[in-house]
Amino acid sequence: MIKKIAIGIIFSLVFTSSAQEWKQNNKETNVVFTIKNFGVNVDGYFNDVKITTNFNADQLTESYLNAEIVVKSISTGIESRDNHILKKAYFDVENNKKIRLKSIKIEKKEGQKFSLNASLTIKGITKNIVVPLEIVQNEKTVTILANFTINRKDFKVSGGGFVLSNAVKINVKFKGTK
Repeated sequence: MIKKIAIGIIFSLVFTSSAQEWKQNNKETNVVFTIKNFGVNVDGYFNDVKITTNFNADQLTESYLNAEIVVKSISTGIESRDNHILKKAYFDVENNKKIRLKSIKIEKKEGQKFSLNASLTIKGITKNIVVPLEIVQNEKTVTILANFTINRKDFKVSGGGFVLSNAVKINVKFKGTK
């Protein structure tokens, strides 16, 4: 009986520690984007980002990576432009407060390279995407880098077709600790 209890305790400790979420380091976690407007790169970022992950390279089937971004926290360095892109034709912040990324599956590629299959929801439109990841993990910290491109028109984030590029380059950095 004591043996069964000891095995149960060990199993629960191992399962609990492997499924533990990483605590986001807000100072080192960011989501930045670049889009061409009149042929010039416009950079921006979101101030309010929450990324949750329990990433464990040894247990990918149980691992996830999810994100919530408060749309109103967008910053391009020009307040009038920020206010303009929050309107209905672009992000429609009155009806769509958050951008959401929900993990479907994480797969190992090679070395520290992984692939995230996820659903991305912008303006109430959900599309499945594949995001390449570079992940550096040790016992106490994890750093996840993602660089990918989406088509803003897929999510009905509209605007001038000739002056504003459809391609939006997104760079994400997540730093977490146990």
